[in-house]
Amino acid sequence: MAARPHADRRPGLFARLSLRQRFYVIAILLLLPAVGLRVFTAFYPFLQTAYLSLHRYNPAFDHNGPVFVGLGNFQRMSADPVVQASISFTLVFVLGATFFQLAMGLAVAHLLNAAFRLRFLSRALVLIPWAIPMAVAALGFRWMFDDQFGMIPDLLRHLAGVEMRWLIDPNNAKLAVTSVAVWKSTPFVALVLLAGLQGIGRDLYEAARVDGANAWTSLFYITIPMLLPILITTGMFMIVWQLAVFDLPFLMTGGGPGFSTTVIAQKIYLESNSLNYGYAASISMVLVGIVAFVGVVGLYLFRRFDVSM
Repeated sequence: MAARPHADRRPGLFARLSLRQRFYVIAILLLLPAVGLRVFTAFYPFLQTAYLSLHRYNPAFDHNGPVFVGLGNFQRMSADPVVQASISFTLVFVLGATFFQLAMGLAVAHLLNAAFRLRFLSRALVLIPWAIPMAVAALGFRWMFDDQFGMIPDLLRHLAGVEMRWLIDPNNAKLAVTSVAVWKSTPFVALVLLAGLQGIGRDLYEAARVDGANAWTSLFYITIPMLLPILITTGMFMIVWQLAVFDLPFLMTGGGPGFSTTVIAQKIYLESNSLNYGYAASISMVLVGIVAFVGVVGLYLFRRFDVSM
């Protein structure tokens, strides 16, 4: 039998695709390994955590594997004062720190946006707190807030006559941890807002000044509305990032005095360290729920104020 000529062969599936379709196919094939690895390293642990949250599992006692308890771990959480205290402090810490980071970041960005000598040097110096590793900052401020030898209590004692036991009093310890978080992350927020400020035309401020607007009027009617998308995006990022904070309170106060500065991540660590994997997983699912709620609120704000991602 004579062979069919080469011209009679039908083109393959890939050859019949348009140039745009070929581009998409190649892009998908190139992304598949990375996406698969990401699913394996993120989605599988999430499913495992969700599974363990419905079980009691302590390898020291449950030798036959996890024991199904349904919502028992979550019922236990509702009666656990340490979990309730950690959730309460985490929310107060995150919201308070984020508010002051945005407020002080906007103020610092305004100062850095002004025209003055050594402006570039000032911008570099402002970033120093953000560049310091969190462990170094936490341990440094732990010594600075020490009641006997710390610099901050000594200055308040001699300059203002105020006696504050920072790391012993629960309320003062919460204030100290939150203050360090604000000090540490404000430069990052200021840097982001500075980029936004430089995108606002100075002719808007000049026109407002001609119309009799003062600095506060320009702030509330020009700066904040123009920076609103950046403020929302940065605020959502800081909230999600600080919900998972662990190193700062753990190294600075150890979660104390008592459990007053214990955050959710530290409570998960403590339970996991005690081999209570099922209970730790249920607390992790609560943290996931809080982050998911913040994400939903963020998506609503993005659509409400037309924030482009």
